[in-house]
Amino acid sequence: MSTPHRFTLAEAQALLPAARERGATAARIVDELRLLQLRTEEGAGGEETLLRAQELELVLEEVFAWFEGQGVHVKHLGPVLLDFPARARQDGQPVDVLLCWRDDEEAIGYYHGPDDGYRARRPVALLDEV
Repeated sequence: MSTPHRFTLAEAQALLPAARERGATAARIVDELRLLQLRTEEGAGGEETLLRAQELELVLEEVFAWFEGQGVHVKHLGPVLLDFPARARQDGQPVDVLLCWRDDEEAIGYYHGPDDGYRARRPVALLDEV
């Protein structure tokens, strides 16, 4: 089993524009799939609705495959929350962290521990190096 990719802060920031675009695409697809499901539940969806849903599901699989291939964790789609695994130094000691980005942020400015979630985010500036 290979070691998962760990990003430097610079690598994660460089990948962010592509990740931001794909995250927004995934969120739009999920929203459209929900609308198609409602139409179907209300009896308004026919074969066209089913075909559109299948098409969207294929695109969504491609988007998630891209994230997986990059080593980026998709945590949520509304808002889009992404985690970039990283190795940092804190108080002189190496630590594993997740660089955390939310879709209303311009850049990656926060991190949290691998076993912590969004609510435990802290500014990246508190780390010695990433």
